[in-house]
Amino acid sequence: MNQPKFDPDKAYTVGVWDMPMYVYDHDEDDYVRNEDGTVALFNLPHYDYSYIGDDADVDTLELRDKGDDYDG
Repeated sequence: MNQPKFDPDKAYTVGVWDMPMYVYDHDEDDYVRNEDGTVALFNLPHYDYSYIGDDADVDTLELRDKGDDYDG
């Protein structure tokens, strides 16, 4: 997949679109898992993620592959 070209004469803001959460069980030394053995992913509704991209630069971003869910 080709990276988008960012115009160096424009100002951009980096934000968070999707941020799945996981839970780690320290007693079991493993992630909390679904019945099928995959890692259980959770949403955190009404949480302000806006600060996460504050120091990110668009030139350091890597385009996410279609269907990439980063759970593996």
